[in-house]
Amino acid sequence: MFDLSLFWDYRVILWQGLLINILVFVLSSGVGLAIGLLACVGRLSSPAWLRRISAGYIEGTRSTPEFVLLFWVHSVMPVLLSGLVGMRLHFNPILSATIALGVVSSGYFAETFRAGIQAVPRGHIEAARALGMTPPRILRRIVLPQAVRIMLPELMSQNIGLLKTTTLVSVIAVPDIMYQVGIISQQEMKPLPLYTGTAMAFFIVILALTSLVDRVSYRLKRY
Repeated sequence: MFDLSLFWDYRVILWQGLLINILVFVLSSGVGLAIGLLACVGRLSSPAWLRRISAGYIEGTRSTPEFVLLFWVHSVMPVLLSGLVGMRLHFNPILSATIALGVVSSGYFAETFRAGIQAVPRGHIEAARALGMTPPRILRRIVLPQAVRIMLPELMSQNIGLLKTTTLVSVIAVPDIMYQVGIISQQEMKPLPLYTGTAMAFFIVILALTSLVDRVSYRLKRY
């Protein structure tokens, strides 16, 4: 029951499943960062209606469980879109997982972006305006370099959390490592070594990423 060699015997299949987890993580992180940046800009913009819409989106996505949104995007969204376009649509499970996790993570990314931008000293921005710099140039040359330094550790930590969340995508038949472990455990009737090996694999990956975040945070504090 405790023989982890079974996990090693299926290492090729399980490695392919882990690569699917990493693929979903990379895609959903990209979607989340892009949408989160747009939501942050909307939250900090001048029109009150845009601020309210952005704030509502951020709070809504942060309050939505990933598990529920995975099912909604995969099962409900294709039905709604099919009615709009007049043809039957089906979402690939990886596409559904990318959309769902990207949307949920975008709310957290947006707040991190906002915190980083607002942490930039106001005097730096006023000085740039006094020198005649345009708003886009101020954002590019003054605000973003300082904001990135402030928010990078938090963004990296949130991405580690997103990587852990990808273990949920097997519920919509994404062939990730958890999906493969479930199939193999049904065949071999030995779930203990398979799930233990999977936990150890994720522990090693996440521990390495956490160490990287700590190192980056330490260096940023020094400079």
